[in-house]
Amino acid sequence: MKKLLFLSLVLSSLPIHADVIGSWGQDEASGDLIDSTGNHPAGVATGTPTYGQPGVANGTYGAITVADAAGTSIEYGPSSSDEFFTVGADNNSPIMNLEATGAFTVMGWINPFAPTAASTYRIVSTGSAAGADRGWGFGLRIPGADGTGSSLRFTTYGIADNDSSTFSIVFGDWIHMAATYNNGAISYFLNGVALDSDTSVFGNETANGRLVVGGRLGANDVDQANGRLDGIQVYNEVLDASQIQNAAVLSVSVPEPSTLILGMAGAVGLLLGRRWLKKTSV
Repeated sequence: MKKLLFLSLVLSSLPIHADVIGSWGQDEASGDLIDSTGNHPAGVATGTPTYGQPGVANGTYGAITVADAAGTSIEYGPSSSDEFFTVGADNNSPIMNLEATGAFTVMGWINPFAPTAASTYRIVSTGSAAGADRGWGFGLRIPGADGTGSSLRFTTYGIADNDSSTFSIVFGDWIHMAATYNNGAISYFLNGVALDSDTSVFGNETANGRLVVGGRLGANDVDQANGRLDGIQVYNEVLDASQIQNAAVLSVSVPEPSTLILGMAGAVGLLLGRRWLKKTSV
């Protein structure tokens, strides 16, 4: 019994999904956007997002290798047509209640389309119209139609637009973007590789704040996503580069049992088998 209890405790402490507080796989065929963790109510669409689009494919994306790709994506935009999901009717949710003095990681896959004007394709956003209720947002900043000079942008609404170092993107190609936040310390990751960091503390939400996936509540066109999104997740702690890489793969893949789980399951099976043999041999 003690060994079985030990197995249960070890499995429950594994880092896989242990601290995910919001996860939107973008696999819906229609209707509401569902958080697979069950921590948030269904997201209600504004506009007409296009469901069932090709998701992240098998391949290597920087430091991330996807080998068991599964599921679909949702297409948002163009930016001139607001298309996003509002998650909940109030500010009472795990993500909305993240403290400015706390720590978290936000990440997701995006396949961006070329903008018609300088834009920030926000994949996750909190707060309300015009940033009056503070909060934060995370997106891909694209200054022009050729994809050069792009950056990851973590906005502390009403305070600062914080941008990573710049890079070039190819429209129509998937990239993975992530940012960590720790009491105002922001770090950026592109395709699982660390870029640089910023410092900016966001203001906590008021009752008017809302959680939005694929855009920003009440914002102008250049704040809405334009392209396909997949595997959007928020963790309630700071992840390192290797953890971000692993989470990025899991968010768009068929889960495979780890060798640790298989090994421990085998050990338990062997232990129970030996006990059964002893009982039957008496």
